Amino acid sequence: MTITAPRDLDWQHQSSSDELLVLSCSTGQNFMQFFTETLADCFEADLVTIGELMVMEKERINVLASCLDGKPIGEFEYDTCVAPCLDVISEAKQKTFLSNIQQSYPLDTYFIKEGIQSYIGFPLKNHEGETIGLLQAAWRRDIDQEEADNVIETVHLFIERLSAELVTLHAMRILSALVAGPGQTGNLDALRLLCEQMQTALKIRVAFIAECIADNANCFRVLAYCQDGKLIDHVEGKVIPYQGTPCSHLKEKDVFLVRSQLQEAFPEQVQNKKHNLVSYLGLNIRDAQNKIIGHFALQHDREMLHRTLDSNLFKLFSARVNLELRKHQEETERKASA
Repeated sequence: MTITAPRDLDWQHQSSSDELLVLSCSTGQNFMQFFTETLADCFEADLVTIGELMVMEKERINVLASCLDGKPIGEFEYDTCVAPCLDVISEAKQKTFLSNIQQSYPLDTYFIKEGIQSYIGFPLKNHEGETIGLLQAAWRRDIDQEEADNVIETVHLFIERLSAELVTLHAMRILSALVAGPGQTGNLDALRLLCEQMQTALKIRVAFIAECIADNANCFRVLAYCQDGKLIDHVEGKVIPYQGTPCSHLKEKDVFLVRSQLQEAFPEQVQNKKHNLVSYLGLNIRDAQNKIIGHFALQHDREMLHRTLDSNLFKLFSARVNLELRKHQEETERKASA
């Protein structure tokens, strides 16, 4: 099959200067949307999307910018389990299929419905090298290696910028949610919001916030718990013994990290096996008198590194959880006195 070379394959030429000028002046979601439309136009791609990885029990992609048949199709989410983007994300490397992609992914109903035959996917990474999303381009026809190489060369000119824009957009959404505050004003709503945003922002499976119990030093009380993007209501208020949990080590140190092999280290916690959680990071929360009043913890199904502690978002959440837990306890004491 002979492929006719798409127009404007070389973005260095004068014919694409206007597009590059608009790209250079755009930021955030506008930049990503214009990039998808321009890439689709220059290489006659039928589908181009940029999506953010959502860490849940089954990893999902939240599409932030898209172009199908020359038109944007808005934001949407989809499971990665039957799609080629799962391999792009899990292996953290580019994937190219010049033809017959449906044979490799026969359960991808969207590609079957749209008649997609060829595909190139690129992982988008943060400063630590962790995959946070992907860019993908797809065609209803076969492409040859030369055409694919032109697409790859062009995308690589922008891959760092696209990754940086995704990191910034992600952080701004989290900060906007925290600034806006919870939709309700109940006693625990701020802590619930923090749990949700920690789980999303730090891209881990579980986040929870707990408080110390004044008359029982052997247990802690869970105040808010978020797993795989959902608040787990029935865990709220549950009193849990320290014994046999990684949280017990927070009695001796303010930070406790289990990078991996959490299930082997704490075999009594059956929920870790059930949900395949293998790592843990816990941090104590202290009041103005430096007394421990609670802690928050993160759990994940992959290795968790110590550098999480040094990230700006983690430091932001630490400070905010400290503030909100103090406010929660003050409010609780005030209601008890009344």
